[in-house]
Formats: sequence, C-alpha cells, structure tokens
Amino acid sequence: MITNGPVPTSMKAVVLEAPRKMSLRNIPTWPIENYGDPDMVLVKVGACGVCGSDFRYYAGENPWSMHTLGRHIDNPPNIVLGHEFAGEVVAVLDEKNSPLLGKRVAPVCSKVCGTCPECTSGRTHLCPKTVHLGHGQGWGRLDFYPGAYAEYVPAWGTGCFEIPDGLSFGEAAMMDILAVCVHVARQGDIGPGRPVLMMGAGPAGNGIAQAARLLGAGRIVVTDIADAAIAAALQSGINMVVDSRSKSAGVLAEELRTLAPDGFGSVFDSVGGRESFNLGLNLLGKKGTLVNMAVHDQDIPVNFLRLGSERRITTSANFTRDDYTQALSWLEDGRFSVKHWLTEIRLRDVPGVFAQAAEAGHHAFKLVISFG
Repeated sequence: MITNGPVPTSMKAVVLEAPRKMSLRNIPTWPIENYGDPDMVLVKVGACGVCGSDFRYYAGENPWSMHTLGRHIDNPPNIVLGHEFAGEVVAVLDEKNSPLLGKRVAPVCSKVCGTCPECTSGRTHLCPKTVHLGHGQGWGRLDFYPGAYAEYVPAWGTGCFEIPDGLSFGEAAMMDILAVCVHVARQGDIGPGRPVLMMGAGPAGNGIAQAARLLGAGRIVVTDIADAAIAAALQSGINMVVDSRSKSAGVLAEELRTLAPDGFGSVFDSVGGRESFNLGLNLLGKKGTLVNMAVHDQDIPVNFLRLGSERRITTSANFTRDDYTQALSWLEDGRFSVKHWLTEIRLRDVPGVFAQAAEAGHHAFKLVISFG
C-alpha cells in the first residue's frame, strides 16, 4: 500500500448491525489490500450525505436490489451505510493511482463487473454483479461492509473524480444523488419547452427539477407537503411550487391541470403509491413519459386505454458514468445549486437521528455528515 502519511489501524464508524439496530463503533480501518482489486484506494471522508434510501436500509429494505434486480435481497449484518461522499485520497494500491494521493475527490460509489451481458451491451448501471459502497452489495462475506459513515472509506481509483478547491466536501458529497437525478431526468424523455411535473420535492425531486430545467424543459411544477421541501424548491428557482397537503386527489389534479392544459410531457413520481401513480398518469400528455422513482412491491391496475397516444411508464435505476460527469460539470459551474440543501450533523449524531426518524421522521431537507 502506498500512502502519503500514516493511516490508523482503527476508526470510528456507524454500523447498521441489523434492521433498526445502529451504533457508533470503533472498527478496523478498511483493509483495501485484502479486497482483491488493485484499483482500490482509501479515502479520508470529508463529508457524507444521508440518503433517503439509507433510511430504507435501516428499516430492513433493500432498495438497490428492488430497483436494479427487480426483487428483494436480504441485507447482511454490519453494513456501514453511506454512498454519497467526498474526501481526500490517503492511500492507493497500484502505482498508477499514486497521482491521486492528497487529491480532493468525489468518488463513484460502485464498480461494475464489465463482463456480464448488461455491461457488454452498455447497460452498466444494471449490472447484477455491482460492488456497492454503503449497501453490502457484491462484497461476498465480510465482518463489516464498507460505507462512508466512517472516518475512512474505500473507493476505486478509476471512479475518483477530482473536485476544485472552491467546491466544499459537503457540496461534492451530493454528486451521487445529482448523477441519479440526471439519469432520472433523461429517463423522462424531456421535450424542449414541454411542461414537467415532479411529485415530491425532496432532494431527489429538487435535483430532477433542476436537471429538467438544464435539459430544456418548459414550465416546471413540483408538489410536496413538507415545509422544508417547499422552501428548498423556491430557493432553487422552480417555476411553480404547489403545496399539496390537505388537498384531495381531485382538487390537486384540477389545480395541476390548469398549469398544463395539454398535459405534462414528463411526470416524475417519487412517492410510488397508487394515488400518486393514478394522478401522474391522469396528467400525462400525449407521448409523455411517467417515471416511477419509488419501486414498491404492490399491484396497481392499469387500464391500457390510459396509455394511448404513445404515453409511456418507466422506472429509473442508478446512473451511468456519463450521467456522473454531466452532473459534476453542472455542479462545478454553479448550474446545480445544492448549498442551500445542507444541514450538517456529526458522525456521533447518526444513530440518534435514525432512531428519531423511525419514530417521527426528520425535518431537515438534506442531512450531511461533516468530518471537518
């Protein structure tokens, strides 16, 4: 292992030992030399975002497998969550990655196999053999599964993107969700000037709305019931923000229909329930695309007549390298705005935050663990 200074043998990490059982522990620093991949590097974490999917892992779900494989896979014990992160490279295995030492980076949180039918046909984001940080996916059996709710995290040199000094670690830690947002927006087949509806204005919804604007959408409408999400949407300069709390589906549909009389060209549903699905489909314009972002195991009947005029329903999973580079470009030049999203917490706060959220939810728009 090649380092630019001493690396401790142990570190603090928040470990998801089992569903709804999380604790701050002292565990061995990730043995990157034992993982069988010479591309591996070690990153000292500067910041790590708390993703909405992390709360689903905490509850015992596996959203990665549901979105990517189309089925549930039980999670292993002792996962260190955290896949949205940025930091400084402090160790590498291969000499070719030595130029990364000391560099500030926003790493891609996963690595695909490169040889399966999905990878060889260009669908790398659907690779079933993905090795994923913060999810326990693809590692085989380990004592602790790597993630960035820790002082250090492994990454892959070929997936490390340098970030400029003017970009904070907290902002750079949003790269994973921003790349997802770019991929989702592209799945929506946004037409130049056509109106877009985003149901749910959390961090993903906010990022998708921003991406839709950059991809040439016309009027962008977002709906939500939470004060923090509505405030963040307004700060992001979204065209129209609709507070949907205490409104029946019928009343909400009529209000939204006045904003897009010919229907929305793209509808994004981050709720994924029967009511939001039906609302989105009712408001979808001709040759429009409805993207279900929250895949759940439930049956929703569809009258196929509602899909006439080339209306389309699809989902979205993960992101491609091209999505990532596009998102980074927009973040670096200020066209993606995320600074107003962030509420900082410390690593020691994380177990309590998750326990409280399980009981009553949390009210911050986007939590980010700061290690500064």
